[in-house]
Amino acid sequence: MEVPDEELPDERELFRLLVEGVTDYAILMLDPKGTIASWNPGAQRIKGYTAQEALGQHFSIFYTPEALERDLPARELTIAQRDGRYEEEGWRLRKDGTRFWASVVITAMFDDHGRLRGFAKVTRDMSQRRIAQELEREAKEAAQRTNRIKSEFLSGMSHELRTPLNAVLGFAQLLALDDLEPHQREAVDQITKAGELLLRLVDELLDLSRIEADRMMVSLEPVHIGTLIRGCVNLAAPIAAARSVRIVAPPRHEANVYALADQQRLQQVMMNLLSNAIKYNRDEGIVRIEVSADGDRVRISVADTGEGLDPDSLDRLFVPFERLVAPDSRIVGSGLGLALSKRLVELMDGMITAESTPGAGSTFHVSLPRTAGPDLDRADDDKAAAAPITTVLYIEDNIANLQLVERILERVGDIEVLSAVQGRLGLELARTHRPDLILLDLHLPDISGEDVAKALRADDATREIPIVVLSADAYSSKRQRLLALGVDGYMTKPFKVPKLIALIKELVGE
Repeated sequence: MEVPDEELPDERELFRLLVEGVTDYAILMLDPKGTIASWNPGAQRIKGYTAQEALGQHFSIFYTPEALERDLPARELTIAQRDGRYEEEGWRLRKDGTRFWASVVITAMFDDHGRLRGFAKVTRDMSQRRIAQELEREAKEAAQRTNRIKSEFLSGMSHELRTPLNAVLGFAQLLALDDLEPHQREAVDQITKAGELLLRLVDELLDLSRIEADRMMVSLEPVHIGTLIRGCVNLAAPIAAARSVRIVAPPRHEANVYALADQQRLQQVMMNLLSNAIKYNRDEGIVRIEVSADGDRVRISVADTGEGLDPDSLDRLFVPFERLVAPDSRIVGSGLGLALSKRLVELMDGMITAESTPGAGSTFHVSLPRTAGPDLDRADDDKAAAAPITTVLYIEDNIANLQLVERILERVGDIEVLSAVQGRLGLELARTHRPDLILLDLHLPDISGEDVAKALRADDATREIPIVVLSADAYSSKRQRLLALGVDGYMTKPFKVPKLIALIKELVGE
């Protein structure tokens, strides 16, 4: 059924009904000079004037004295007439003199001949949003002031603590050089350990304050993950050995990948994760490090076999000063390490997460951007993965001999040298790193080289690693006994350098 044309409201009536039904917007018409010609209920609600009070007035009655001094109303109409439209946000006045933050749109209206007929002005009260923005800005500025004050305080405190600590540690080290009684040496060692622990705490506090004050800078570069992990494992090995905790490092080909990171800060993060995995592990437990590369990310995982954590504790792991152990626990710590590690990883565009099973241990994952190595493209990285760096472990307590062999190995090729000055530490490094070759001295300060060789051949993890004995013991009976144990070579000191190089190349397949 069609409605007769005479019963249809015209467009003007429809528009009037629409405008009068809107209460969230002030919609008014202005003549070419800016005089108010129409007024809707939304305008009365927002501005406070009735239609009778507003009609015939100039629209500048809504502007603040500061805006009137800048002749803003006239400029708005000029711009709207020139460009067809004018938009802005600013303070406006209500009838009662109070201010509100307005979003204003003025549109110029022209007839078919291009003559200006007036302006349509739409205003919306945005005060609540403006107040929220102001509160957010003030809160941010207050937080920045607080962080700045805290940073300055911690920086000053760091200096004040470091000065006496320097004297404490310095004199303790001087005392350690003297001929002390056993109980005196033990006391000096305790002083040194306590001083170094306090120094680390000061450094962690300072780092955390720098990050929170946005003053921590990181230098991102391609970092070879395998090399970094091996360095960290070497540093952590003595701590692990003290608790008979075994560190299992990833195979060299698995860790032959580069991440975009700050090498010093990533090492700091890894050492914190490793020391925690050892500290919170059980005696004779295992710390396992794994590396995986997936697309454009590299993930490093550190897992322990400790007591683990419940889900509630996991949520508080990365909160500064939270120590998730019993108050009477003998485990020493400040509760800063993981909080600092999280912030450092995030500065490197990374992420650190944790998972744990009560009674079975915890695993921490560090995810970082993957990148090509220096002067290498992806194809070169794949080629490098197929030909990993050769690792040689030298167990020797004489520093001069260690340095000599390191210089010799430099001439052999791309070889990474691990060193241990004690037999037990050498065994730990061999199990952890599974080197391509072990060079072994027989006269070691803790256990004999012969016992080391026996242990290496008895362990499934090290049984197949070639061993070359470098010893000053020239007795043929000793040589025969070691060869019978399964060592692959026996050279008497002083050895012939070319002969040693040839033997090393033969055993590592150079």
